[in-house]
Amino acid sequence: MKLTIIGGTGLIGSKLVRKLRGQDHEAVVASPDTGVNTLTGKGLTEALQGASVIVDVSNSPSFEETAVMDFFTTSTRNLLKYAAAAGVRHYVALSVVGTERIPDSPYLRAKSAQETLIKSGGIPYSRDAVLRVHRAHRR
Repeated sequence: MKLTIIGGTGLIGSKLVRKLRGQDHEAVVASPDTGVNTLTGKGLTEALQGASVIVDVSNSPSFEETAVMDFFTTSTRNLLKYAAAAGVRHYVALSVVGTERIPDSPYLRAKSAQETLIKSGGIPYSRDAVLRVHRAHRR
């Protein structure tokens, strides 16, 4: 199976890529380091070509209120658009359990907005599969 890992060079993403490749999956690493920019869409067409699953473990470079919201909403809209065009069949996103319970946190509000976009994005989705993979990897 071909999976595109958004944020695949980061701490969680790089571990996930190794684990998936170790299970004989084709894991495409997509990050600014590999020429993929989720904010502009640059490189997304190529990174998602032929992928069955998109896994988003990216994170905002800034946790400032406006910047973090802009990052998660803009990148998620772009990912949904390009994933739909590529025929991606499933969207997995790393999130935080209970985002809606701490509305005073700008970061958690942004993650909640990301979840809302994904839920209404038209692609079947999961938000906890990556957490299970990551937890299993730490053992």
